[in-house]
Amino acid sequence: MGLYVCRRFAFLLLGFFHIWLLIACESSPSYPVITAPVTRDSGDSDLAEVLNSIRLAERLPGLAAAIIVDGKTYSTAAVGTRKIGTENWVTVDDKFLIGSCGKAFTATLVGVLVDEGFLNWHTNLKDVFPDLRMLPEYETITMAMLLSHRAGLPKNFIAKLDTNRPATPMGGRTQFVEQIVQTPLLNPPGRVMLYSNAGYVLAGAMIEKMTAQSFETLMKENIFRPLKMDTAGYVTPAEIEPNSQPWGHVKELRSYRAIKKDHNYWLNPAGSTLSISIKDWAKFITQNMYTQQKKLKPVIRQATLKELHTPPDRLEWAYDEKGLAIWHQRIGWPLTLANYALGWYVFKTDNLNDTLYHGGATRSFIADVYMSPKKKTAILLATNARIPHIPLYKGAKKMEINKSGSVT
Repeated sequence: MGLYVCRRFAFLLLGFFHIWLLIACESSPSYPVITAPVTRDSGDSDLAEVLNSIRLAERLPGLAAAIIVDGKTYSTAAVGTRKIGTENWVTVDDKFLIGSCGKAFTATLVGVLVDEGFLNWHTNLKDVFPDLRMLPEYETITMAMLLSHRAGLPKNFIAKLDTNRPATPMGGRTQFVEQIVQTPLLNPPGRVMLYSNAGYVLAGAMIEKMTAQSFETLMKENIFRPLKMDTAGYVTPAEIEPNSQPWGHVKELRSYRAIKKDHNYWLNPAGSTLSISIKDWAKFITQNMYTQQKKLKPVIRQATLKELHTPPDRLEWAYDEKGLAIWHQRIGWPLTLANYALGWYVFKTDNLNDTLYHGGATRSFIADVYMSPKKKTAILLATNARIPHIPLYKGAKKMEINKSGSVT
């Protein structure tokens, strides 16, 4: 059986493998997973067979993956069931929630607006909300601080929304901003890194205020439509299309429970409900590889793209409000070993090439992307179950191809 992922990228993953041996991880539920057929709708049949073996080993409902080599999508596939207990099989065109992997989309959207002159990286909250009553420590928080987790904000902030006010995602973000700027920061701005979904929601609210358009509309017009990502949108797939899209799954005792609804839509700038097919996600990732695409014009200047991939400084990771070191989601990847740029974790490998990574976790989906922009190679994976990230990492390690692109 041919196993996929470019060997020139595989070593980047292998360099981190010893870390996983030191981490105690939570396993997937031991529910009776069933074999799924590989059909014409599964995508690349060789990759689909590999994904099926991974899915069975890790006891996942569904699994999708894409391989990018030399800046081009080499292979895509998806296998498994949309909902446990059914034979409603996923297809390669199905949409998966990718969670915080959507932060790269948000940062890219801001980069597009920077290129167009709507704002700059140093635009601060007081510039955008001059009439909003806020604690003085918030006034100097810049867009770059928000996107690089250097604003001193907590990881999450729960706003108490007034039901008598507009219930739209944009309306929810307006109330979010009004409340969070009255809450003391955990750290002074620009002193430490502290992973914060709240910061991305603030960033989304800032560009809404400056453009008088919703974040979702801005994303559609500036990213999704130009890159021809027809499946991309901010919606939980099964909530709208329960019979033709994957359901999310949460752990329940020794099995999973299928659910339709996931996170709140006003959290979208943090990536909460970004749903997309694995093929369309790959289109976005190729835009991060400094390569000219024949069919897709770049949506962002290369100089701006490099700013998204470059950490602004070498600050240390901070501790959160519970005194715990910052780790991705519950335990997963030891991200205290990485720096954070704008929408991307950045690892330095032994040969000094940068490896960009992001994981995404919603209530009921998990996704990971591993990317080497300089080598123009990437691996993308997504599953419709809320599990630790380690099974996806293990799956990525199993997919290898040789330098010429032929199957090994």
